[in-house]
Amino acid sequence: MKVMKKKIIGLLVCMLMMSTIPLAAGITEEEPEYQPEIDVGRVFLKGLLFRCNRFGNVNHAMAIRLLYIEITPTERSWGWVTFNRVSFRDSLYMGRMYEVGVGLFTYVFGMFAGGLEIA
Repeated sequence: MKVMKKKIIGLLVCMLMMSTIPLAAGITEEEPEYQPEIDVGRVFLKGLLFRCNRFGNVNHAMAIRLLYIEITPTERSWGWVTFNRVSFRDSLYMGRMYEVGVGLFTYVFGMFAGGLEIA
């Protein structure tokens, strides 16, 4: 019985230490804050994003698989973005963003104001 308690306590300590590794890595890494130049118009987005960060009303994320249809006054373009950094303006009523899992992944579906910048 004594050995079982030590194993359970050891497992709990290991689980706690494993959960602090991403926190320590995230604290040391500082991302540069930049404001993208986003066109006037609308963009339809549907897909999965990784680590969606919001600075003001602009979202920055890494697109795992994202379909975009960009509609500007002069042209319409569409395509797929896979494993690239993207940034787009947040829209209050038009876009929907749902966090999946622990908050690392975000599912996006809807129309957003402005354009899409692919880094």
